[in-house]
Parts: sequence; structure tokens; C-alpha cells
Amino acid sequence: MVNLLEISTGLLAAAGLAKRADNSSSHHIEVPNLGNDALLEWGFTEAQKIFNTSASNCTKCQQGINLGKYITLKAPTVTPNLLVKLCNFYKWQDDCDTWQGTDITKGNPGKHLSQVFTLMDAFGLDGQNLCYWHADNTCDAAPVPAPDLSSWWPEKPTNPPKIESSYNETFNVVHLSDFHLDLRYLPGQEAWCDAYMCCTVESKNKKAIRAGLNHTVQPAQKLGSYHCDAPDTLVEDSMKSVGALAHARDFEFGIFTGDMVSHDLQDWLSFAHTYQSEEEVYYLMKKYLGDIPMYPTFGNHDSYPYSQLAQNSSGFAGDFSWNAELSAKLWKDFGWINETTEAQAEHTYGSFAVTTKRGLRVISIDSNFWYGDNYYNFWNISQPDLSGTFKWLVGELLQCERQGQKAWIMAHVPSQEMAAVPWTTEVFRQVIRRFSPHVIAANFFGHTHADQFNVFYEENNKWTEDSAISVGWITQSVTPIDTYNPAWRYYEVDTKTFEIMNSKNYYSPLNETYEYNINKYKNETLGNFTYKVYEPQTPKQMTWIWEYSARDAYDPNNTWPDNAPLNATFWHRAAKGIIENPAQNQLYYDHYYRKSPYTQKGCGKQCLQETYCSFVGGSQGERSDCLKLETLPTL
Repeated sequence: MVNLLEISTGLLAAAGLAKRADNSSSHHIEVPNLGNDALLEWGFTEAQKIFNTSASNCTKCQQGINLGKYITLKAPTVTPNLLVKLCNFYKWQDDCDTWQGTDITKGNPGKHLSQVFTLMDAFGLDGQNLCYWHADNTCDAAPVPAPDLSSWWPEKPTNPPKIESSYNETFNVVHLSDFHLDLRYLPGQEAWCDAYMCCTVESKNKKAIRAGLNHTVQPAQKLGSYHCDAPDTLVEDSMKSVGALAHARDFEFGIFTGDMVSHDLQDWLSFAHTYQSEEEVYYLMKKYLGDIPMYPTFGNHDSYPYSQLAQNSSGFAGDFSWNAELSAKLWKDFGWINETTEAQAEHTYGSFAVTTKRGLRVISIDSNFWYGDNYYNFWNISQPDLSGTFKWLVGELLQCERQGQKAWIMAHVPSQEMAAVPWTTEVFRQVIRRFSPHVIAANFFGHTHADQFNVFYEENNKWTEDSAISVGWITQSVTPIDTYNPAWRYYEVDTKTFEIMNSKNYYSPLNETYEYNINKYKNETLGNFTYKVYEPQTPKQMTWIWEYSARDAYDPNNTWPDNAPLNATFWHRAAKGIIENPAQNQLYYDHYYRKSPYTQKGCGKQCLQETYCSFVGGSQGERSDCLKLETLPTL
């Protein structure tokens, strides 16, 4: 995602001199009655003037939002074109037309940014936080008070009925995530390019070209490359491997925690590209899983434009209804959900809840309502539930509580992910605290591409074993981008409590499918450019290999009872072992990267703090607080 500062230095951060109505203290801007072309020139002039002022960058940014707000209210199509004009004038990026708002052939965030301007309090929490998150920290982050949600639910039961475990009677559920199918992947293209997306027809290594190198540094491979998203060959082979084991292990259903669409830049994304990617991934799931139901959720890339999703209360939700309608219809046609659930998903942004044949309630929610790249999360941010998603979730959980029913929650972005916003992830954290562990048996996420987990605690910033109440299972990606081996897992689930008894993990060593050995090379220099020349090798077919069992890997001394689930207490102890024991730490990072050639070796002081903080807590704010600590509490 292009940093908004590159586009908004002239508009977000450069518009304080527009003529104001009535008096200088008013935030209202008197926009002249002009045709669109003339109004575009007027806005462009106002934006440029800011460069001659001495106002703080924060003030400039907030004034820029305010200008964008009033221009958009006057003429909605002008502001996106103003973004394009400023971008071209100051050469902020190569293809500025991605910011226009009238053509759906390219990613057009300008339209949605403009719409959000009209909803915002530019000089309050909204504007200050947008400038922090999307204008290169031009303002300090404005703390948003934690919401009081006590009116959303009755008191948490002190002694809820306890469901006895089945004593090792289990069933199996597959968990897939982050395919990132790249429809434009082209074998032979540059896999070591200067910027996304590598392995596509336009990908280049400009440093190599300037030095005079007349061939690719790393040619993209047929089955995928470590610096690129997944070609269709990799996605299909992955699903073929899942399908084969699904029938051998009798998977009862599957969960998919999002991201079907590639990481392509806005220059190359389109509505048609997004639509086709989603259709193809759903089709492959159905092709190889047959009658096994798959319960999906949307990732931040599973939207158009990228990451954008408007709340009904914004007035702009209609721009995104196509996605829930398309997906819900496919889910119903494939037999994954029924007509009632299809109708629900169409009216709840693609979120839905189903009860499995064993009585487990699976609740899928769209995490774009807490993702930082979604501009629609930056208006009226003191209101805890603009979309209504959280109250809908609470309603589902209250019904489960009344019925003595267990629930799973699945979403794409982990709620303690640093790319999530603190205000809505704090709402999610409070929901998990209220309904764990007596209702919520587990939570499932994707997004990071790494093999990870996080623990939710009863008290904010109190990370003790006694306080651990729930766990987030953050599964591996199929896409290898960012140097991972493709991977997936399945869970052994207790038939009565629906707690996870174990996870079984599989991966494919992608480097073995290469035509060259990335571990054997010599360095060559051409001019001032140094690159690797690799030894050739005979590529193998893609194979899927057993990697590890979570119970065996993270309970190395066999202290955890065989009939106990891998609950929050287990993972709190696992986190402690990973932080305190170098061998366990290295094992964790072997799994993190799935034994790729790029697996991190060793973990210094900063790495240990980042690892520690990724484990603890359930909100972005809690993780952020952890990263600021000079001394980490003992787990």
C-alpha cells in the first residue's frame, strides 16, 4: 500500500490557507461555486500554498483533511482527481492514476479517502489519528479512551456449567490461510525485483539493469518463488495435498482465514482481478475438498480497493456489497452454508455464524473493521462499533452462553497485530475476555504468513499463567512471499468441549522445486552491483512433508497431561519456554518460516522483546504497550 504521505503532502498536509467563512476560528471552508475543472485548479492552488507556511506538520495535515472534506462535499469527483494532480506534479509515485475515483480498472483509494474526509472530525481524534497512521506520523497518535461495554451484556457468570471433555475422542478440522493467488505470475520473470510485485511481466531489478546486467538475478520458478505470491500451480498443488489428506484423516470441515488476492500494487489491481481471484480460490477449495464444508472469512486483500470496507452507518457500504453477495452465493452453491446463512452474510459484510453437526458454533467476522489500512476506520473513532459487527458478535455469543454452546471465532487479522488499530481491537479484546473460556473454545487468524500464536488474558497488561483465558491460533500461509515455505495445518478437536487437542502441520520445501540451488552460489560483481550466481539443480516435484505436532514441539518435557487441551495455559507456558530457552526459541522460528532457507537463526534482545510482545495480549494497544517496556515481566 502506498504511504498516504506521498499522495497527501499537498492535500492532507498542505491546505491551511483556503479562505474560511465567517471568522478564522471556524473550521468551515467556503468552497467557491465553480465547475469541476476550475474547482480542481482552485484546490491545487490552495494545496501548494502550504509549502510557504510555518505551521506544524500536524496542523497542516489536519487542515488538509478539512480542505478535502469541503471540496468533496461540494463536488465528490474533484478530490480524487486533485490527488492525482498533486501526485503527478510532485512525482510522488510512478502511476498516480491509481488515486482517481471514476474508473474501476485500477485500485482507486482516492474515492474512498475522499468519502471518509466528509465523515471525519479533522481537528479531533479522527484527524489526528489519520495523520499518525497514514501521513508518516505527522501527528502524534491520539489515545482513544477504552470503551465501557458493560451495557452490552449481563455480568459474566461466576460458575458457568462446565462441559466435561471426551477424554481424547477427537475429530479433525483443516485450517488454511493466505493463498494470495497471483493471476499475473510469470515464470522466468525477475523474482529479485526492486519493488512489488516480483515475478510479473513488469518486474525488474533496476540496480542490475543500470549496471548492465542483461538477465534476471533470480528467475521466477514454475511452482513459486520466495519473494513472490503464489502462482496458480502452487495454489492448486496445495489444495490437492489438502484434499488427499482430508479424506485420509476424515476432515469434518475446514476454516479459511482469508487473503485470496495477490499483494499487487494499486497500479495493477482491478475490480475484475479481485473478483476473479476470489472465484478461482473458492473453486479450487470445492474441487479438492468435495462435500467437506469450508467456512471462510475475508482478508484485507479480499476487497476492492485493497483493505477498504465501509460501515452501513457511513452511507457508503453499497460500494462493497458486491463482495458479500458474490461470496455468500458461492458458499451456498457449494453447500458450505444454507440460504438463511447466505442472507445473513449478505447483510453483515460477509460475516456469518453456523452450527456444525456436532453443535459447535463457528463465527466468521471481517477483521477489516479493525485493520489500519481501511480508511473507514478513521471516522467517529470514539464510537466502539460503527459497523454493528461487534454487537452482532456479542449477540451470537450471548445466545451460545444461554444454550451452553461452545463457539469458535475466526477472522483474518490477529487483534494484537501492530497493523490493526487500537480502538476497535480493544473492543474485540473485551469481547474475548467476557466470553472466555466458558463460551469461546478457540480463536483463529491468518494474515502474518508466519506460524504464530497469541494469548488473551483476563486483565490488560497482566500476563500471568493464572490470567490466561483464551488463545489465538495464527496459521501459516500458502503464499511463500517474504521467504516462507508454503504450509497448512489441521486440528484434532475434542468432540465435547471443542477445544484443540493438537495441531498437525505440513509444509513443502519450495527450494527443492527450483532449477537452481539457492544455497550454493558465488558472488559476481558488475560495476557497482553485486549479485549471486547459483549452481543449477534438477527441480523436484512439489512434495508436502510432515513438519510438527504442537503438543510435542512445545511441551518438550511431557509435563502437559495427555488428556488436557492446548488451551491458553498451555500456550502461556509455551511462550515462556520460547523466551527463556534458546533451543525452543530456534524451534519456534524454524516453524515460523517452515524451515525455509531464509529461516532466522538466533534471537537477540530486540528480537526477544518483539517475540514476547507478539505472544501476549489481545489488542494492538496492549502489544504496543509491551514493546515500550524497558524490562519485560517474567511469564
